[in-house]
Amino acid sequence: MRDRLTGPKLGQIVVVLVILTGAFVYKTYKDPENSNNSDNANVELCDISHEKCTLKQGDLSAIGQLSAEKLQPESAFTLSVSFSDPDTKVLKSRLEGQSMYMGTLPALLKQTAPDQWQGQAMVGACSERQMVWAWVLDVEQGGETQQFTFFFEVRR
Repeated sequence: MRDRLTGPKLGQIVVVLVILTGAFVYKTYKDPENSNNSDNANVELCDISHEKCTLKQGDLSAIGQLSAEKLQPESAFTLSVSFSDPDTKVLKSRLEGQSMYMGTLPALLKQTAPDQWQGQAMVGACSERQMVWAWVLDVEQGGETQQFTFFFEVRR
């Protein structure tokens, strides 16, 4: 049986189309500065790009800092960390996207003093205006492995 497109059916189609178009326009052009990103809301930023950040686990503390002329994607920056115990060794150092999965990027560090480690790294460009990254350090102290995670934000 063939149904005809009648006036009331056409009216329903137009109303649904207007509602969907309105929702699309609202979500697309909503002010991104006022929106809260739920992924970033639960991350406490210590902002290692502007100041030293101290993390403590047990009797070991780590002080991390990021140095860059201008922190932006695809530009090298310097990472440095110092530990309260000079016998602490960095086993693995990497950058991971916190706001969005961007894979794991290496952050190679070299020991510059008994308790100091320093190296360079770079983060990739993201489609988001601002991206929260995690600098994850696996360290060994006294035969035990611990993990320190410093967060920082990169804006484009």
